Amino acid sequence: MSEKKKQYYIVIKGRLSGVYTKWFGTGEAVEQVKDFPGAVYKGFYTREEAVNWLETFSEDELIKSSPELVDFIHKTTPENNELTLPPVEEFLKAGKVVIFTDGSAIGNPGPGGYGVVMKFREHRKELSGGFRQTTNNRMEIQACIEGLRALKQKSDVVIISDSKYVVESMTKGWVRRWQSNGWRRNDKEMAENIDLWMQMLDLCDRHSVEFRWIKGHNNTKENERCDQLAVSFAQRNDLPADVTFEKGLSEKDMPLFSSLR
Repeated sequence: MSEKKKQYYIVIKGRLSGVYTKWFGTGEAVEQVKDFPGAVYKGFYTREEAVNWLETFSEDELIKSSPELVDFIHKTTPENNELTLPPVEEFLKAGKVVIFTDGSAIGNPGPGGYGVVMKFREHRKELSGGFRQTTNNRMEIQACIEGLRALKQKSDVVIISDSKYVVESMTKGWVRRWQSNGWRRNDKEMAENIDLWMQMLDLCDRHSVEFRWIKGHNNTKENERCDQLAVSFAQRNDLPADVTFEKGLSEKDMPLFSSLR
């Protein structure tokens, strides 16, 4: 009789938190927790077991780790639409700017990069950049900022990202809620990446922006190109400082945030 295999690996704290269906393999669970100080993770044979374990943590804890963990708890239908691609050609025909984005950090935190591919009708543009010490989430947000910042006039925009942290924070209103609460996630904790979220909201107020999530590494040409740009930049030796991250600026420094970039 073959040994029953675990179906889910939940990473609460690691290089990249989330839900994994494999232990071994490139980008899979073991890479997120091996040699990571204080890693919090567990494997499960059934989805029910995984959900029961996740429910022992507060929703705020899970959101802070990865919005994907909260989604996993509440999802009641099979994941049969994960490879459904956004209708990019329809967006372009409607005169919208389509911005593909991705971010990467080696070690997380570590050297990081972002990649952007912008499309408008028959036009195409690539952007990339990075910092010597930053995080994956910061680079995911930075990619969106750089794409929006490159627009020369008010536009209808669709941002396509494989970061549920970015997409759900914006589409579910979490960032606006943090802003209205003085950038507090709850009574005890400040939101993270405040300096970048402030820039994101300012740019979104200048344009009409829609966020769409796409599954990463699914052979989507532009998404894969963004990943290549981000990883390539993160590997450079001449990266500048991500000042806010390196200095550990917090809520007491908020008046300075707008002048750091």
